Amino acid sequence: MAEEVAQVLGSSGTLTLLVVLAAGLLVLALLKLWLAGPKGNVVLLVGPCNAGKTTLFHQLAEGSTHLGTVASMQANEAEGPLASEKAAGAPAARPVRLVDIPGHPRVRGQVERYAGGAAGVVFVVDSVDFMPRKTEAAEQLYEVLSQAGLARRRVPLLLACNKQDQGSKAHTLDFIRKRLEREIDQMRGTRGSLGDVGGGGGGGAAQLGVRGEPFTFESHARARGVRVTTATLSAVDKGGVAEVEAFIRRCVPA
Repeated sequence: MAEEVAQVLGSSGTLTLLVVLAAGLLVLALLKLWLAGPKGNVVLLVGPCNAGKTTLFHQLAEGSTHLGTVASMQANEAEGPLASEKAAGAPAARPVRLVDIPGHPRVRGQVERYAGGAAGVVFVVDSVDFMPRKTEAAEQLYEVLSQAGLARRRVPLLLACNKQDQGSKAHTLDFIRKRLEREIDQMRGTRGSLGDVGGGGGGGAAQLGVRGEPFTFESHARARGVRVTTATLSAVDKGGVAEVEAFIRRCVPA
């Protein structure tokens, strides 16, 4: 009789332990999903006016450049496989919703509209005309990185340096990255204290980088979990958008 009771108690203890372990794993899985946020299929193309966003948009969506396109006050949208995937006759891939956000200051707030479904952000800068517009580019990049909806969901960002096909006329990726980091670091000191990630509503601001340290994209990723990578880009050339396409498919797996 004593042996039977011991067996029952032992079995009950094992069962309880398994239940506790299962509950713990479930909590961890739910926490991971909550921290990661919902994954949509939207990839935003943002950056200053005339950086090449709309040309890139048409190249990715249609495989054409539409040279001479007039800058729009409205966002351009397209959803489907990437043009290169369709041209290659690849199997049906998961649709990507590309959204080209105009660079005009009056419409930058549209980023907030798409933040909830964003899987990635491509920030386009003009490598040739960068220096005269570095402050404008840094201000827009600051706005995107501090957008609470994107920051809370840790949406990755690709800094795409356009017109890299123009040789010595184009500034290098490393030069552009360091100048933008320096500009953003200065802006942190002049814009005052910002709230922590998730501290406000969808239109709030997230803190950039680490307090008390110079801003770098690396420190920002370490502190906030938002990865910023760089890529060369030639939006007028079908072969010049490969790095952007690879980033998009990392954000929205086929």
